[in-house]
Amino acid sequence: MKRYVLLCLTTMLAGCATHPVDLKEAKPVAADRIFAFKEGDQATTGKVIVVRDLGQMAGLCPMAFYVDGTLAAQLYRGEAVSLQVPAGSHILGAGPAGKGTCSWNNEAAHRRELSVTITAGSTSKIRLGLNQGGVIEISPTAFGGGK
Repeated sequence: MKRYVLLCLTTMLAGCATHPVDLKEAKPVAADRIFAFKEGDQATTGKVIVVRDLGQMAGLCPMAFYVDGTLAAQLYRGEAVSLQVPAGSHILGAGPAGKGTCSWNNEAAHRRELSVTITAGSTSKIRLGLNQGGVIEISPTAFGGGK
């Protein structure tokens, strides 16, 4: 019986984690949810493509994406956005967005950040997701197809 319960719990937790979406299959973020870094000169900026995973956990709530603390976009599951970020060192962040049950009570406690260096004319891909524990994950990725 204990093994059965353990198997059920493991299966349920594994089903809660999100999984990557191919960039070719990702839906574009609506223009009204892109707030900054929409345009830039390729000589002085790099392209940052952000893709949010698919999955049931927190799937109905948007996830906020930040560049140096500035809200750049809000993504729902399976969406992608391309941003033009000035060349140099930056802190990219992700956290809950929205109101009510989507606010996660204390947004700042759930934010995660990543230090990156953007090169002019380059393309960087960032993956947003949730692990089995419901913790936001932000990481660079080489996968996703296309540029």
